[in-house]
Amino acid sequence: MSKCCGPSPCNCRVTAGPGVTVSGNGSVALPYVVSAGGATTAVEAADTPTVDTTVTGTGAAGAPYVVSASVILDPAPPEGGDNLIQAGPDGLYLECAQVRTCLVAGTGITYDPDTGEIAATGGAAEPLVTEDSTCIAFTGDGTAGSPLTATPIVDPAPGNALSCGPDGLMVTPGAVSCDDVRPCLSAGDGIAYDPGTGEISARPSTDAGNVLGFGTDGGLLVPGPEPLATECGLTGDGSAGAPLAAAVAAWPYPCDADTAAGGVYCDSTGALRSEPRATAIYVTDQQVLDVADLPVPAPQDTEVATHTLVIENPDPCRPAFVIVEAEVDADFNLPAGAGAGLGIATDEMSYLRNSGTTTILDTHIQSTKVVSPTPNVGTQIPPGGSLNYVLSIRMGRGSGGATYNRVQSFLRAFIFNL
Repeated sequence: MSKCCGPSPCNCRVTAGPGVTVSGNGSVALPYVVSAGGATTAVEAADTPTVDTTVTGTGAAGAPYVVSASVILDPAPPEGGDNLIQAGPDGLYLECAQVRTCLVAGTGITYDPDTGEIAATGGAAEPLVTEDSTCIAFTGDGTAGSPLTATPIVDPAPGNALSCGPDGLMVTPGAVSCDDVRPCLSAGDGIAYDPGTGEISARPSTDAGNVLGFGTDGGLLVPGPEPLATECGLTGDGSAGAPLAAAVAAWPYPCDADTAAGGVYCDSTGALRSEPRATAIYVTDQQVLDVADLPVPAPQDTEVATHTLVIENPDPCRPAFVIVEAEVDADFNLPAGAGAGLGIATDEMSYLRNSGTTTILDTHIQSTKVVSPTPNVGTQIPPGGSLNYVLSIRMGRGSGGATYNRVQSFLRAFIFNL
């Protein structure tokens, strides 16, 4: 027979050999019964620390072996305390009353050790606090039996058309005076309001240049731009397809317009202006020297007089180009065989000689020459500036008692601003 190793019902296994039968399950109600055909076999129970077995019977047909076992409970559990396990008729069991004392309740839990009931617990609910306003009154305490309800408060003063309807506040039709309501409204930016009629409308600004107005349908309207009217010098209508532009002719010259063309400018009044106009002026000055008969110098190109002309540029914008024409007229007395020469600057222009036998009185030589005010051909006078031109009058090769008694000169300046 195997050894019993657990609580009731015993889980020992009894195995029958040849000529032996085993019945039961080892419980108190169904103990093991071992029988052998005519033979008597002694069955001994093995004691263990946890199970006490008992065998009865002789093994004969009328008195079969009966094996029973009872559980031996540890009187001193390893963890301390009392051993509450008991052996019942069908196995081990625990009494509920004994177990309940082992449990205690914690935070938020209640526990009844007599009944074993466990339930959640909570603090007392704060009372619901409500406060009526001038328009709303509250009823109820918020519980299932008394739900919280808000009720509008309507002023009972005469003329109040406001009342409580089935779903909220309502205005009694026909009970409101428009004259009473209209003073409550006022207009803001961009809005016009007439409290006498109750009419609300848009209010365009009256500032100059505002094109916002009302269309034929009463809506706000900003009119589209009118077509541009262009006159001489302008083309296009200002649209994307025909932008406003200056009307110009094709450049007809072989030179490059980028480098050779003049400019167009805008003056202080907004009018277009071209380059300053080209000008040409002429100034002249005459000088007459009447002297006693003076001998004509013998050395050639001897300066006998000067003539000064101040040339001014009248253009404040551009330099002036100047050409000077000089004219000299001298009177000579030439005895027979006498000679005399006349020059402008270093250039002797003419020479006279009396080849006769009598004196020639007051014969004159008149010479003219285009000269440069400077060593270069022509000159530039700065805008608004001036230039002092000095003409040198010269004589020479005087012989035979030749004299002069009058020198007349002219200076003519041609001033160009281009």
